[in-house]
Formats: sequence, C-alpha cells, structure tokens
Amino acid sequence: MSKRFVIIRHAKSSWATLGQADFDRPLNERGQKNAPEMGKRLLQYGLIPDLVLASSSKRTRQTTKALTTAMDYKGEIEWLDKLYHAPVETIEDVISTTDDKYQTIFIIAHNPGLTQFLIEHGDRFITDNMPTCSIAAFEMDADTWTSFHKAHKAIIKYDFPKKTVTE
Repeated sequence: MSKRFVIIRHAKSSWATLGQADFDRPLNERGQKNAPEMGKRLLQYGLIPDLVLASSSKRTRQTTKALTTAMDYKGEIEWLDKLYHAPVETIEDVISTTDDKYQTIFIIAHNPGLTQFLIEHGDRFITDNMPTCSIAAFEMDADTWTSFHKAHKAIIKYDFPKKTVTE
C-alpha cells in the first residue's frame, strides 16, 4: 500500500501591523477566503488526511483551521514549531518519522522550504515558487514513512487558488 502526503503553503497573510513579529502575522482577507476554498478542492480530489502536521505560526494555524473546517475534518492536528520556516531537511524528517498508522498526511508550512521540497522531490518540475495556499499532493511507493528517502514519489495533484482549470 502506498502513502500519500500533501504539502500546503499557508494562505495569504497580512503585513498591515507595523512592528508585528512575523510569527504572529494573521491571514488577510484573501487568505481567509482562499483557505476554505482549497479545503473544498482537496475534498473534491479525494485528498483527506489521517493526520495534519502544521507550523505553529498564527497564519498557519488560521489556514489549517479554515481548510480543515471546510473539509469537516475532525481528526488529529499537531502544531509543530519546527515547521515554522522549516528547511527541506526538517520537512523530510517530519514526514519520515510519522507513525505508519497514518496513510495520508498534510504538512502545512512556509516558503522557501516548501517550494524547495517540491523541486527536490517532485517527479517533474511544477514551479519555482509555490503561491500562498497552494497544494502539492504526492504518492509514495512505500508501506512505511521511514522509507521516505529511498521511495519513489510522484506528484498526483498540484493546485492553487488562482488556478481556474484543474486537471
């Protein structure tokens, strides 16, 4: 049986408050609209998580809550400080150390780490910059998450809010 994981960049955030710490920036109006929209698309694509692993920043928490609410997801969500501006290696570590009881996981985090992850692990080139609230779903030919590094991974869906035609 294969494993699936979906990397998701947080929705559009606000820069409106001077002096506000980056970690504490909230979603702006567009981000509040896009997150539930993408949650509904994920549901339409049949991409439903068993576990959500998300950065603990304010904008990522808001994205996660809006996206999962739109999906009517009632499962487990783990807030991970280490996913805040995580490099590729940290994202790889989070995936490869996931409990094997989960078949599909969502990782909700930040650029530039997510875009770099997509470039390094995608079976084809998609983009050099994942837009806010974009999703990249992968299928991995492995029964265990610990097999992440050696397993073949294929992108099965890539989408973002401004994309009007979906595959």
